Amino acid sequence: MTGTMAGVRWAVSPRLLKQMSSVVTPCRFLPELRRRFYRNVTVAGTGNCYEVNLDHRKLKTPLGNVMQVPNYGLALAVAHEWASMKDKIHASRMHLTGLSNTVIDNPNRLNKWDIVNKILEYLDTDTLLYRDDGPDDLIQMQVRDWDPVLAWFNTKFETNLKTCEGIFGADIPMQAREVIRRYLLSYDMWAVSGFLYGVEALKSVILTVAAAECKISSEEAVALSRLETKFQTSRWGAVEWAHDLDKYDLQARFSAALLFIQFNTWQATIREKAKP
Repeated sequence: MTGTMAGVRWAVSPRLLKQMSSVVTPCRFLPELRRRFYRNVTVAGTGNCYEVNLDHRKLKTPLGNVMQVPNYGLALAVAHEWASMKDKIHASRMHLTGLSNTVIDNPNRLNKWDIVNKILEYLDTDTLLYRDDGPDDLIQMQVRDWDPVLAWFNTKFETNLKTCEGIFGADIPMQAREVIRRYLLSYDMWAVSGFLYGVEALKSVILTVAAAECKISSEEAVALSRLETKFQTSRWGAVEWAHDLDKYDLQARFSAALLFIQFNTWQATIREKAKP
């Protein structure tokens, strides 16, 4: 798609249009934010059940369930989100709270198998597999920056996923799909929900798995997912504040997804020191 704006010619690829399809709602149409109604935020619990307290009230989910999370680290992180709110409560900024609410309330009544299936649906149009038939400079950037991560992914899972062009998705062999399914099913319901949140943010199973396995950092994963946006803005310029806001929002959401995965896979064992 091409056009002109203020005398400057611009071009937007189909992929970039897809990324820009989510419209930001003007502030005047958003619901009024709740004022902070609590002074102190604390965590209580033991074993594999922890709760967050707002003063003397137990934190509850949108459906009225008491928020009970399975590990202390996640409880502390959720408590920090609430403690960091100043005068008003910005629920859209509390990604770990939102993820925990989704798992506990489970409004769509999904099981772990259902969530893994939703993740695998993104594999056919994975960001790293879909290559635009665009300028040579962009193609060279994709080869240089994306191919090493794709090669790592193929080596780890002993697959041979290949890139594709055009409007059709990649051809994913059934065997490769099942290998990745088994990998995801090895995580619990909480961690798998974190994977889905990360995949939905980056539109990439490959980048999310690579970041979860510490092959790349959260910042690198976000940068790789925005490679075409970076290319377009380097040519046609960035919309003042809009592109940076999108970048930082994406970084916050994806980092929350990785933290959610790590919190729900990390285990600690405490042993008492033997008395002399």
